[in-house]
Amino acid sequence: MRLTAAFPAVVSTLLAVFAPSNVFAANGFTGTCATWSGSGTTLQATCSAINGTQITSTLNLNNCFTNTQGILGFQVNGNFAGSCTKIAHNAGNNRHGDEAWLSALCSAGNGKQFDTAIATNAYIGNSNGVLAC
Repeated sequence: MRLTAAFPAVVSTLLAVFAPSNVFAANGFTGTCATWSGSGTTLQATCSAINGTQITSTLNLNNCFTNTQGILGFQVNGNFAGSCTKIAHNAGNNRHGDEAWLSALCSAGNGKQFDTAIATNAYIGNSNGVLAC
């Protein structure tokens, strides 16, 4: 009898979880952003909002990436630029099939430095027209 009483609540929860969202995915910004470019720790993109308008926003990549022993990785507030130099972007127009990458020369903390890169598209998303990690 308890299962029968709980069934409507379970169905409502499942519908809420799997219903279409008003927020784009947490990653894959290149799928909904027409153009993007990078300079230093800043990524700028023009992205589609839910209502179809195009919004240009910027994101400080120090808020998304870290340097762990000379290797770039995802971490909120990671501040990778504190120990990396020669920061560069392979950024372009997704309609031409370009991939979005961040590369840098990062210190391993033991005197060694490594050329490292990370695919920004895997960790940065479009939140209703605004870049987010």
